[in-house]
Amino acid sequence: MASLASNGVSQISIPEEKVFRGRPLPFTLAPTGANNTPDDLVAYVKSNKDAILQQALTNGAVLLRGWTDTSPEKFAEVAESLGLEKFPYVGGAAPRTNVVRDVVFTTNESPPSEPIPFHHEMAQVPNPPKYVMFYCETPAAVGGETPIILSNEVAEYMKLKHPKFTEKVVEHGVQYCRVMPLEDDNSSAIGRSWRSTFLCKTKEEAEAAMRNIGTTWEWLDNGDVRTTTAVVPALKEDARVGKDMFINAMVAAYTGWVDSRNDPVKAVQFGNGEKMTADEGAVLLDIEKFMMKTRVAFKWQKGDVIVIDNGVCMHSRNTFERPRRILAALGG
Repeated sequence: MASLASNGVSQISIPEEKVFRGRPLPFTLAPTGANNTPDDLVAYVKSNKDAILQQALTNGAVLLRGWTDTSPEKFAEVAESLGLEKFPYVGGAAPRTNVVRDVVFTTNESPPSEPIPFHHEMAQVPNPPKYVMFYCETPAAVGGETPIILSNEVAEYMKLKHPKFTEKVVEHGVQYCRVMPLEDDNSSAIGRSWRSTFLCKTKEEAEAAMRNIGTTWEWLDNGDVRTTTAVVPALKEDARVGKDMFINAMVAAYTGWVDSRNDPVKAVQFGNGEKMTADEGAVLLDIEKFMMKTRVAFKWQKGDVIVIDNGVCMHSRNTFERPRRILAALGG
């Protein structure tokens, strides 16, 4: 887009990008001269916010690379410069910590040996965020990529290869079952406590929050809570592009919601309460294989900022060796 590749900024290609239907993923922008300071980045994003969000819709994600000395505080300013509605992390499963005000927080704090499956951020709740933004403060010594994939490509694969499963899941929708601990468990990728999940201190406050989003619950003797979400669709047409998206957490839940409290095979069910059979679980594993083959796993560079349209693009996390620090922000 001319409006983006101007004022000392140009579109570049990165080695890991892939082209889908003529569009690179991610769409990458970089400064061409000395206008590469954090303040330059904030000013550029503020002046081009609408075009950046449109490009994220068109391509799935926009990677901003080459602005030097960016900090968590400047990343917060970049996120705010997009003019998005603030979106609190309520209902998510990952253990996280606020870093800058209520804007920037850590990404999933589970051990680096734990991969994070592909997902749309908070796809298990009725109203997920519209945008997810990541910032690389410290690239991993080894691994630690945040692979991305276009959701409509996954939806098309499921419809083509598994039409009966698609018909069933479209008819009934899906629900997610998870036991949330009383206290945050950073040893688990889904170890966020019910207190942190719903930003509350008491069971009564948690119940009010769950009731508000249609989640049902059962309190356990040790203070944990077993939850079942409201029924949500597995495929959803994005009216902005007229394509079906794989907006669900089926694969993520079935392959990754495992810890001392949770069995991933029991984590996802059809909206009529029916559990997944072994054959239906095999469908989800096949979809996961397609995701791994199709994904774009770019290597983080210090200072990178990526803006992901959470309606059209999924993300994940590879295992890594420390040090690594990737921060996140959400937008409504």
